[in-house]
Amino acid sequence: MAIDGLAIERRDATLVVTVDNGDENLFSAAMVSELADQIRAAASEPDLRFVRLRSRGDAFCLGREGASRDAPRPLPRAVQVVASAIVGLNELFQTTPLVVVAEVQGDAAGFGAGLVGNSDLAVAAEGARFAFPEILAGYAPAVVIGWLTRAVSRKRAFEMVTTGAWVDADVALRDGLITEVVPRERLEARVDERIHELGALDATALRDAKRLFARTRTMDPASAATASIDSLALALSGGPS
Repeated sequence: MAIDGLAIERRDATLVVTVDNGDENLFSAAMVSELADQIRAAASEPDLRFVRLRSRGDAFCLGREGASRDAPRPLPRAVQVVASAIVGLNELFQTTPLVVVAEVQGDAAGFGAGLVGNSDLAVAAEGARFAFPEILAGYAPAVVIGWLTRAVSRKRAFEMVTTGAWVDADVALRDGLITEVVPRERLEARVDERIHELGALDATALRDAKRLFARTRTMDPASAATASIDSLALALSGGPS
């Protein structure tokens, strides 16, 4: 399966998504929609357990088409439509029972950094950098702010979105934006290993874990504790989760 800029194939238990859209690997609105549709469809297939998101070329993804500083300002309704699609994709990464793994071979900015930050696992190559540069184009990155403080501390999130500055992979790892940093030549093999390790786990237990992360992420601690007890009791009794 493929649309312009996006190739999608199934390898064993993994939906492999490869971005290939010019030097910057910018996402079009059609690519956002197609990726969301494919993940939703894959989630209903019991044999699929993972989404592997990767890119060709030097950059992982430097944002969206039409989001540069020099692009004409869109009408408010058009902004709402695009923002809604992006928020929906970010939420889907968080809520799908599939484990989303980002294989980050190069720089990720704006929307691209959001793909990384909303993945369950993100393995990055040494030399990869990350940034949220929207403020440099004259607007606050509202969509980013909506999820970033769940991934990094508030103070770091504030610094990242108000400076638009690049951070290297080691800093992104320390902040919690990514999971692991490896040499560039080891990246593909290391992602293979991470998927293999997770694939050895009980499929139902892994889906339940992902589902509980999604369910409790906006709960207060007491409600999250109650939800975890209920989920554990159902799992150990063999009941539906």
